[in-house]
Amino acid sequence: MSEFHLLRPYWLLSLLPLMLVCWAIWRRQDSHARLRKVISPHLLEHLVVGEQRTRRLRPVSMLILIWIVTVIALTGPTWQREAAPFTDDDAGLVVLLKVTATMKATDIQPSRLQRAKHKLHDLLQQRKGTSTGLVVYSGSAHLVMPLTRDDRIVSAMIEDLTPELMPAEGDALVAALKLAEGMLEQAGVPGSLLVMADNVAPSQVERLSAARINVPVQFLALSASSAPIDAGMEDAAAALGAPVTRISVDDKDVERIAQRAQSSFKAVAGMSSGERWRDAGYALLPLIALLSLMWSRKGWLIR
Repeated sequence: MSEFHLLRPYWLLSLLPLMLVCWAIWRRQDSHARLRKVISPHLLEHLVVGEQRTRRLRPVSMLILIWIVTVIALTGPTWQREAAPFTDDDAGLVVLLKVTATMKATDIQPSRLQRAKHKLHDLLQQRKGTSTGLVVYSGSAHLVMPLTRDDRIVSAMIEDLTPELMPAEGDALVAALKLAEGMLEQAGVPGSLLVMADNVAPSQVERLSAARINVPVQFLALSASSAPIDAGMEDAAAALGAPVTRISVDDKDVERIAQRAQSSFKAVAGMSSGERWRDAGYALLPLIALLSLMWSRKGWLIR
């Protein structure tokens, strides 16, 4: 309870009118006390208009009680945190697909690029219902699709991607990372990045230390299982603190990537907008409803 506080403390001001009501009731009761000095109590009960003096619990007392309980509920007492609703729906993943001439190599059948497209299709199915964006890069980085939950659009966009469509050959990984990070910031949702590439140029590894990428990153290495993972990619992953997953013939690589993306999202969301204070005021609603039922009692307001 050390973290107990009120989410909406300004509702306490609504107790001021209640104090005026209580003061008016006290003044009225005080006038009755003066009448008792000159009128017998058994006669006073019938002489006072609109009052039922034999009742210990009167409608006005119940009204004051409901008023106080309602104000407490409206202030939003809280002492625990909870996950914000729909946080899973806000999980963003931006895929960075390298589209260069080296991606046309056939050490992975039918080619590195085609296999990457297949894996991206599988990943979309694995993450169905969550937001996915797409960035392609070679010598420059380009936005293909902003964050969207429509898997069909992303799937359609990747089909026609070829190295011939790229304006320049090369490796602009850092520019692609910055572009993808900006997409998440503009969308206002936490998320992570996935780089699907066969290698990373040494020049990009040198620039990564100064790039200051502030979102989680992971790599999918598009290389044959018989060949070692590109040294540049391992260095880039080390610089970013990013895990590297080698492409596999089954869905284990996609499952691992999806799990890491979700874990990264929960970690980022937990530090930002993914948690909120639990409003305990809602727990008082049944009590308020129960007290309000007194007004339906026969003879409660009219004798």
